[in-house]
Amino acid sequence: MPEILIVDDSISVRRALEITLRNNAMQSRSTVSGEEAMELLHSGAYQCDAMLVDVIMPGMSGIDVCRAVKADGRYGGLPVILMSGNVDDEIRSQAREVGADGVLRKPFRSEELMPMVEGILARSGETAGADAGAPLEEPAGEADVAAEPAPAGERIQNAHLDALNEVLQRYEDHPRMLDAVILDREGRPIRQTGTRLPENITTFARFFTNTAGVLGQQMLGEAIQDVTIRYGAHEMVIHSLPGHFVIVLLGEGAHALQA
Repeated sequence: MPEILIVDDSISVRRALEITLRNNAMQSRSTVSGEEAMELLHSGAYQCDAMLVDVIMPGMSGIDVCRAVKADGRYGGLPVILMSGNVDDEIRSQAREVGADGVLRKPFRSEELMPMVEGILARSGETAGADAGAPLEEPAGEADVAAEPAPAGERIQNAHLDALNEVLQRYEDHPRMLDAVILDREGRPIRQTGTRLPENITTFARFFTNTAGVLGQQMLGEAIQDVTIRYGAHEMVIHSLPGHFVIVLLGEGAHALQA
């Protein structure tokens, strides 16, 4: 099973990538900085088949990480995909200069991410040690590797994953976010950032979203999918998505992000 190293300082991006890769039969490990990623590789205790690296990070940038990896013969031409919210000619030029194997625009879609990763892995296996100046992979084409079914409770269809990814990125680096949890409809947690939300929170999430949905149908003629509950200086925002709940706890002085 392919192993992918994720390097990004955004918790929501890391989480979305982890979920996408898992549901396409890939394992992953995440680091929050370029320095941490290079330390992990240098340790020799961890090996990966490819890297997904954010371009703009505090300290060591994604360009710096890619340059260091490609210049070190110990990594045997390890594929590196750079990620950026702004993919322009300058980014592509820098990526080619340091030997990146692909450039992915954020926020990503699973239909763009997986064909790129799988195609690069396939070529890497066939042409180990290929010239770093090969053409950059763009988000296009069909997947070359068939995905195995994900474990029960973790299956997320592509369309649902895109919606989940969009919600998560709206809370990216929110200064007042205390905790966030993703639950499937059976109440099983998929991801949680902290421990402030109780285990039985899914019971309340179902109650409030179902009640809001009924009220919405009666009063407005349409379903309500997002619910904000204010208590004291805190807010709890519940997003009801197909197959999943995203529950976010915001701290004092916070205001829920608009849908």
